Amino acid sequence: MVNNDLQIALAAPRKSTKDYFLKNADADECIFVHEGTGVLKTMYGDIRFEYGDYLVIPRGTIYQLEFDNAQNRLLIIE
Repeated sequence: MVNNDLQIALAAPRKSTKDYFLKNADADECIFVHEGTGVLKTMYGDIRFEYGDYLVIPRGTIYQLEFDNAQNRLLIIE
């Protein structure tokens, strides 16, 4: 779902982003972890996450998502 101010997406990533980094230069990101566990790696440090956590990633932050297994469900609000 998209409008001029907001983008909402659902994701079911099966693999971690170990080979590359992500950076959103346009907007802050809020990721709700509906299923899965892992580590959010940023230039600010590593943050463990699990079911029910919100990950707030400020605009311009370089990060990687490392998942513990392939069963993941994310709600991403940008």
